[in-house]
Amino acid sequence: MQNSNRRQALQKIGVVGVCASSCMGSVAWAGVFVDEAQAHALLHPQAEAFQVLQVTLDEPTLSAIARSSDTRIPRGFNPKCWRAVQGGKTLGWVMSDRVIGKYDLIDYAAGFDGDGTTRGIEILAYRESHGAEVRQTAWRKQFAGKKGPGAMRFADDIRNISGATLSCQHVTEGMQRLGALALVLAGGR
Repeated sequence: MQNSNRRQALQKIGVVGVCASSCMGSVAWAGVFVDEAQAHALLHPQAEAFQVLQVTLDEPTLSAIARSSDTRIPRGFNPKCWRAVQGGKTLGWVMSDRVIGKYDLIDYAAGFDGDGTTRGIEILAYRESHGAEVRQTAWRKQFAGKKGPGAMRFADDIRNISGATLSCQHVTEGMQRLGALALVLAGGR
């Protein structure tokens, strides 16, 4: 009699454990790591101020960005832009955008010098259950010093991380679009 009750109790615990582990496996992990103001300071630490920059992305500009980056412009593409200023002089820009990872959005910010050269990238928020390796400093450092979208080709210039392929690819494509926009802001230099 006692073994029967014990067996039933263990079976119930087993069922609860299986249900809990299957539910936990499907929960998406999310995190906000850096806000936009912190990203500004990290990407342009010498700037005294960041001025909001209203960028008009008309059809000719979007077409030029798509051609230059060799990417499809996502619906609603409208990155936030700030001018990094020191002593009244433009040092460059900080832009924030979002791309889809595998299923969820990845928010990121990128800094550019006045000639359009990439200073760096910061992951602001990551919502996927896998692929957060794009937050690693070594992976993000690959973008620093690259000028224009042609210098940021996925799997050529920017390496992939196994298990984070879609996040790596989509962030790289987003950086290519922002790199093209930085060149537009720099006057095509």
